[in-house]
Amino acid sequence: MGEVLEVAREALFAFLVATFPEHAKQEGRLAAYSSTSWHVVSGGVEVLAAVSFFIVGLVEYVSHFSRTAGWIYLTHQRTLDYGKFFGVGTLGFLSYLIQPLTLFLVYCFAEGILRALEASLTGRHLGMAAVSLPWRAVEALARVHQRARLARLVGPSRPDEVVEPANSRFGMLEIYSSEEKPWREEQIVAYGDGFFQLTEKKLVPRGRHHAWRYLLHELEEREVLRGSIVRYGDEPHPDTGE
Repeated sequence: MGEVLEVAREALFAFLVATFPEHAKQEGRLAAYSSTSWHVVSGGVEVLAAVSFFIVGLVEYVSHFSRTAGWIYLTHQRTLDYGKFFGVGTLGFLSYLIQPLTLFLVYCFAEGILRALEASLTGRHLGMAAVSLPWRAVEALARVHQRARLARLVGPSRPDEVVEPANSRFGMLEIYSSEEKPWREEQIVAYGDGFFQLTEKKLVPRGRHHAWRYLLHELEEREVLRGSIVRYGDEPHPDTGE
């Protein structure tokens, strides 16, 4: 019984993961539960759910329309014939098609088909818009909060501080900056008469505020320089001694 429950739990979790945004399940723990088969199943369930809700909504809407606006129209006619009854039903159906919920169901129907086809034909694990849009909104808010938090920690813009290797407790070139530099991992930096390679990038306390600390070790003359090289500063910056 315990094994059955475990299998059911994992199947349910895999089904839920299939609705998550594509980028969120490409790595980490979620990637282990992201499978092509469950994305096909998820797309099929989305199609069936959209069709079911569409039909139920259609019946309820047309019925309500016939008892209200449609009935008012019919009761004000001098004569009634099949054409007038058919016109009321057609008008109710057409007005149902332009309802926001109906448009959403039509979108889910098309999306479910696309997700199932993408998973089976290309292996892409697309998520549901109903889940992906709020997910991305939360991520955007988190990024805004993170940027605001970093801005408070780093404080106002100020000149970089450089500690030469001879004065560094790490034995490396230290650069403290209030701005996050667009340097890739193991970036080669030309500084003064030498070349240095980025070893560590970290946000650390520096005086009254925080600063981005870049540790770079000097490359020997015989070492081959690989990748792009960026030049830092035209003249050596004074050692602050901090």
